[in-house]
Parts: sequence; structure tokens; C-alpha cells
Amino acid sequence: MLFFCSALLLTTIYSCKNETTAVSEDAAEDTTVVSMTAKDLVGKTIEYRYGEDIYHVTLDTDSTMHWEAMAGAEKGIKENETYFMEAIDDNKMFITWDEANGIAVAQVLDFEKGIVYNHLMINRALRNGTGEISILSK
Repeated sequence: MLFFCSALLLTTIYSCKNETTAVSEDAAEDTTVVSMTAKDLVGKTIEYRYGEDIYHVTLDTDSTMHWEAMAGAEKGIKENETYFMEAIDDNKMFITWDEANGIAVAQVLDFEKGIVYNHLMINRALRNGTGEISILSK
């Protein structure tokens, strides 16, 4: 009887141990890494928020875009631009363009954190800052 109880206890412990491992393996399989390329953003609109200022930037092709100030001091201003973009890693893009008004823009878009790191050159004066970004669903 003692042998039977010991065997049953060991079997139960072993089964629980294997169940825990199986759950961990299943959880690991459910984890997916989403990879994004510059081409994945073509046709999408990115919303930029800098405090009260909101801009919508739509990537029309792999080299042309249009943007519009939706709120803030520049509300209603819009323009078409030529841009260059490339992936830094799975969720970060580097984008740059020269605006019609002479402002040079260089940005790192971190979609994982929802942050844009913005560098501007206005009349040869450099400015930098951060804002929030999100891809708008259509």
C-alpha cells in the first residue's frame, strides 16, 4: 500500500510538472513579433501629435505623401511632399523630406512605443523634439 501511494504521488508530481512545461511552450508559441517594412505603410495615414498640434501624414506611394495640419496653430495647412523612408528594425522607420516652405524634416518613427523623434532644420537653425504617433485605421 505504501508503495502504491508513493507511486501515485510521484506520478501526480511528474504529471503536474509536464503540464506546466506544456503550458509554457504553448504560451511561447502564441507570442508573435510583427515586422513592418516601409512598403507596409504605403496607403496608410499616420497621426502625429505634438501637444495641441495634430498632423495627418498619408504615404501615397513609396516616395510621395501629403500631410495636413488637423489642429493647432497651423490647422488647415496642407502640402504634397517627396520623402525617403527605410526600416531601422522591425518597428522603427527613418523618414526624411524637404517641405515646400524650406523646412527639412528627419524623423525616427517608433511604432512600438508610439513616439516620433523629430529633427527639423528651419532657416539653417536646428530644432528637435518628440511627439506621439499612431497609424489610423481606414
